[in-house]
Order: sequence, then structure tokens, then C-alpha cells
Amino acid sequence: MVTRRFFDSLPFSWEGKSAETIQNDCCWLESITRNAAPFSDWWTKARIVQLAYPTPPHPPATTAEHLPTYAGLGSETAIAEVLQSLCSPEKYPDFHRKVNVEFVTETLNCWKLRQFSQAISRNFEVYADLEHPNTFLVTSTAPVSLEVDRQLPPSHRFRPLFNVDEFARIVQERDAKRISLRTHGYSSPASGFYESFTNEADELNRPDPATHARTLQDDHFYIGYQWPSEQPVTSPGLWADYRSHLGIVFKFLFVVSGIAGIFGTLLYIFLKLFGIPVLKLLGLLPGVAQVWEWTDFVDTVDLAVQWYWIVPTIFLLWTIVFLLLRVVVYLRDRYRAIHYGAPDLAEFFWRLDRALSNLAKSASNSPQAIETNAPTTSDRQLSLNLIGHSMGGLLVVTVLRILSDRFGKDDQGSLLPDPSSPVGEEADSIGEHLRLDTLILASPDIPLEFMREGRNNYVRSAMRRCRRIYLMSSDRDIVLRYLSTVSNWFSEPSIQMAGMRLGNLYLKPIRVSGSIQYRPYIRIMVHSERAVQPTSSYELFRKFNYLDCSEMRGDQGTGGVNAVAFSLNRFNGLLIDLINTTLFLFSIKKLDVHGGYFQTNTRSFQILKFLLTANFLADEVIKGEIEAMIAGTPIKFLPSESWVMPTSTADSTATGT
Repeated sequence: MVTRRFFDSLPFSWEGKSAETIQNDCCWLESITRNAAPFSDWWTKARIVQLAYPTPPHPPATTAEHLPTYAGLGSETAIAEVLQSLCSPEKYPDFHRKVNVEFVTETLNCWKLRQFSQAISRNFEVYADLEHPNTFLVTSTAPVSLEVDRQLPPSHRFRPLFNVDEFARIVQERDAKRISLRTHGYSSPASGFYESFTNEADELNRPDPATHARTLQDDHFYIGYQWPSEQPVTSPGLWADYRSHLGIVFKFLFVVSGIAGIFGTLLYIFLKLFGIPVLKLLGLLPGVAQVWEWTDFVDTVDLAVQWYWIVPTIFLLWTIVFLLLRVVVYLRDRYRAIHYGAPDLAEFFWRLDRALSNLAKSASNSPQAIETNAPTTSDRQLSLNLIGHSMGGLLVVTVLRILSDRFGKDDQGSLLPDPSSPVGEEADSIGEHLRLDTLILASPDIPLEFMREGRNNYVRSAMRRCRRIYLMSSDRDIVLRYLSTVSNWFSEPSIQMAGMRLGNLYLKPIRVSGSIQYRPYIRIMVHSERAVQPTSSYELFRKFNYLDCSEMRGDQGTGGVNAVAFSLNRFNGLLIDLINTTLFLFSIKKLDVHGGYFQTNTRSFQILKFLLTANFLADEVIKGEIEAMIAGTPIKFLPSESWVMPTSTADSTATGT
């Protein structure tokens, strides 16, 4: 059935539109076609509207290079034929199946009825890997800056799907059983993540030389999620913002300089009118001048006051510090992770669940299914693994919180340690078809404060909805221990939230009843503190399976998260940090103190490969396999179990820091 027409006869005309309206329409449509994946749903709709218009009579200068996109075609059929001629049906099957006369008509109706924004309201895109049929990409459509275009995945490796419905159809056709989604962290520009993710996908799909088996089977989909992150200092979005908004920059500098000048002047007045007179009076007291050489001291202070202009100058230097915080892009990435990346990924999950439900309904209502009374896929359950690194860990638990709001806040999961049965009853579902299984957090940039009672809104949703949780952490992660502290100092509600991150936990050996046991601690500078405090939500800490990778290096000593072989203590901690920082900054030995967990030559990546396939194994089996894999390595392992923190007496027998 052809959709009823509400729009004018084709081709559309620019007549009756003001020059400003024409410019806005052209810029909007061209922004979509530049930033959207070709042959995706929203790219196609923007091209349909463009093809319905002729070249604007007085186009703005910014649109001159895009004028050939306006063809002024005279019928819906012609528009559909032009679009279908752009690609082959073998490569883009859903595009050819969906883009017909009715689709074009419906799109043009939405444009004329001012409903086009709703028609293209997709905040994510899905791509299929051209080399591995079980590998996909999901990308947020938010750019890193309003002044720069998105960087799309390389076309020689990934092809865009028409929308999430096509991905759901692939899931159904290939009878997928599991989905593992991995996302990146801070300072991960799109190009770098695409490269690292394809390397991971190649490794996970490479047959093992001994068993000839792959980590990822055909029914196990591996998805990389790219959210808008950018490289510090060199990101084009940083400097494009400065160039395009100099007025805002000068306003910021004016306000900060004004505050600094006022504060410095008030300090000068205070010293001149009150400080110096009080010091002079004290200097008259018997004995004070002789003991402290008070006269010279007062003269020195008086001279310093005369140089009062140095005070506001020092405060003016803070403007540079504030600008540097923006150039480092940490706070920019944190904002985008929470407000762009997390909602867009949550939308992908609930739209996928809805698409699977629609496919199940269509299958059950088909004449063949009704006639044969064949079983349907309405009870299809996909086991879902989530992997978050650094700020991506914060993104993942934020996604779980959003999904909890959408699919009900009743926490049905258990906070008890993992059950011994192969399939735990406490695993929760996202909608009708996605069942949460394993959550893997690698060096998560999550405040430890969230593990306290009353501060665990993010983490509690993750704890209750995931069947197993693994934490890969390092107390030598200088990015979290230093950069995160400085960057979050002005924004976190408490100092503890700024200074202690979940990704800095390490396992401290404690002597309990004659045996050595591990307990989670966190290193501040040269000293350590218990991760579990009296105000902590103790059950949340018990839920974790801890993997302390603080001393982990790669094969042949290259790569990993640490390059120093000797153990850390309160005397050499800062020296180890300095050595690792130097090697990390100059890319020596391929050291990555923050992201080395995902280097394919590390033991942590081998553990990750195993955990992706361990969904249906019993916990004791998983524990034994991990202990065998870390044997002879400096990695420490504390499984989820009913352990208790040591008392003060036992604490005194701890080794190391």
C-alpha cells in the first residue's frame, strides 16, 4: 500500500523560502550526509530530500561544494531508482529491500510535515566487519565537537548496516547465542580504536595452533562500541573550538583574570592595612625582636607588599592551568562518555531488543508458522558480556543504570557471590531477549566512593544485573592515580571521589591464621589504604573477581602495564612511577600503563579470551582455569567468595605496602 501524499508535487521548489531557511536546510542536510554512514537509514533519508530539490537559487558559500547532491528529480520512482543504482544488492541487501517508492514517499511526507527530526532520530550506527561475519561495530553519532565531522570506520573493512533491524535479522538468521561488547576509554580517537579493535577481532577469530579452534564461534558476536573521544592536544576539535569561538574564550579569560586581579588586590590591601601594622606591633614586644630578628622580618614583608602585582600575576597563571585542563580533554571525554556515549549505547540495546521482538512476532504470525504450528524464536535469549576499559567502565555501568530505569528498577539479581551452578538464576535480563552475564572492567575510571553505602547508584545496578564481574586493575596506573585526581578535583563532590579510583585497586598479601591471603587495597602516594571501609557496601566488594595486574608485563618483557621487575613498597613507589611514566610517554618497550590489558601478547588478554567463552562453565572450573593461566606470573587473583577484611592486628603482619 502506497503512503498517502501530503507534500507538494515533485520536484520540490525553493520558492517561498527565505534565504536564511534555505541556508539552514542545506547545511542540515549536508551535515547529515557528511557525518552519517553511507546507505544507512538516516543518510538515505537526507539524500531523498536532497534529490527532491533542485540546486538552490542563491546557495550559501558553505554549500557550494555539495551542490551536485541536489537533482530536482520529478518522481518518487526516479529518486528510488537513483539511490538503488549507487550500490549492489549483494553488499547492501537491506538497503535495496527497504528503499522503494513507499519509503521515499514516507520520507518526503515527514519532511513536509516537519517530522524529519523524528524520522532520522537514531543516535547510533551499526557496521558489519567484511572479514569476520561475527564481528560488528556500533558507533555513537555524536561528534567530538560541533566544529568537526565524525571519523567513520574504514570502508575497506566495515560496511554500514541499514539500521538495527538489519542487525537483528542477522542475529536471527545466524542463530546467535552470545554477544560480547567491548568499549574503549579516555583519549581514544576513532581511528585508534578502529585499528585496535580490528586487531582484537583478528586475534579472537584466529584458530589456535594446537586445537585449531577459534575463541569466537559463528554464533558468538563480538561488537566494538566507539563513543566520541579525542586525542589530547592534537585533536582538531580542540583548536576548531578556539578558532570558531574566540569571543567565548576571551570572555572566560576576562572573568578569570578579573577574579584573580580582585583577589590579589584584596590580599594587598589586607597586608598593607592590617598585616604590616600587626607585625610591627608584635615586634615591639620585649624579646620577640631578638628571638626572631623581627625588624628584618617586618621589612621583608613590607617589601613584598610593595611588589603586590606579583600576586595577581600568579593568579593569572591559573588561566593557563584551566586552559590546559581543556587541552588534556579528560573532562571533555568524561562529559561525552556520560551524556553521549552511555545514552546512545543504551538506545542500541533497547532498540535491538524491540527489533528481535518484532521479528519473533512476524515469525509467529506467518502463515507457515500458523499452519505447521512450528516453534518460534520469541523465547530467544542472547547471553551478553560487557567489557569496559577506563572511562568505558564508567560508561558501561551508566548504561546498566539507564537500562534499569527503562526495563524496571526492581533489582532481581543477587549480591551474593557467584553460584556454583553452570547457569545462575540471578542473572538479569534487558528486555525480553538480552540476558546479562559477564561484566569485565579493566582499569575502570570509577570513583571508589561509589562502592560506599549511599554512593553506589552506578555500581549497584551493575552488581545486581550481572552474573559475574571481573576487575582488572593496577596500582601503577599513573593515568588514574594522577591525571584523574587533578582533573576531577574541581568536579567531584568529595576529595575521596577525585583521588581514589576503582581501577587502582591491588591485592595486598595478608597473613591470616598462618597463611597468606589477598585483600583489596588502594595506593594513594607512598602509602596504602583499605579499599573496604566501615561505610562501604561490603556485598559489592564480595561480588568482584579481582585480577591484580600491577606487575604484569608482556611476552619477552615488552608491553603490558608495568616495566619494572621489582616489587613496590613505600620507599620505591614514586621511583617506579617515574620509570613507568618515562617509558610510557616515550613509547619505549610498547608499555601502556593504562591500556596494556588489551595487548594481544599479555596474559590479561589470554584471560579475557577465556572469559568470553566461559559463560556456561561453573565458577569452580573458571577459577581453576584462571589460576592455571596466571601460574608463574606476577598476576594475583582473588575470586568472588565470602572473605573478610583483616583486623588492625592482622593488618600489621601485611607484606609490602
